[in-house]
Amino acid sequence: MQHNKQLPRCQGSTLLEVLVALFLLAIGLLGVLATQTNALKSHRSAMHASIATMLAEDMVNRILAYNDPTTDSDDDDYHNLRLPAFVGGSPTDCSRGCTKQEILRRDAFVWTQNLFNQLPGNSGYGTVNFDSGTRTYTVTVMWDDQLTGASGTNCGGNPKVDLTCLSLSFQI
Repeated sequence: MQHNKQLPRCQGSTLLEVLVALFLLAIGLLGVLATQTNALKSHRSAMHASIATMLAEDMVNRILAYNDPTTDSDDDDYHNLRLPAFVGGSPTDCSRGCTKQEILRRDAFVWTQNLFNQLPGNSGYGTVNFDSGTRTYTVTVMWDDQLTGASGTNCGGNPKVDLTCLSLSFQI
């Protein structure tokens, strides 16, 4: 007589199956982490671009407030403004009135402070140029968006060397 003895079936998961499941879960979680990291970097860059836009518009408003529309003699007063130039010290007090040159120095000082304090890593840099032929001002704000320690003032697009740039142009 033969005994037909059946081997008991294994129930549950083997250790190998558990390890494979944990490995797949870890790969999925790493993908979620990478996506979250990229989203945070994109959010940070968008925030910096918004701040830079606000700072460029601030300088545009300063130029327009300063400029006398009845004369062309002050059109280029902000031309060749390169910042940071006034990081230390204090602004000119204009509470009792200022000359046009004092207003120009105050605007440059305040804008420098804003660039320096509001953009990442105290990397804010700005330029203002005036093209007398087209009567166009170009306000450029630069910053180290990638936080690489870049200090080049070209807008070449190499984040290891060049700062990120935003430019606004307007005619007066």
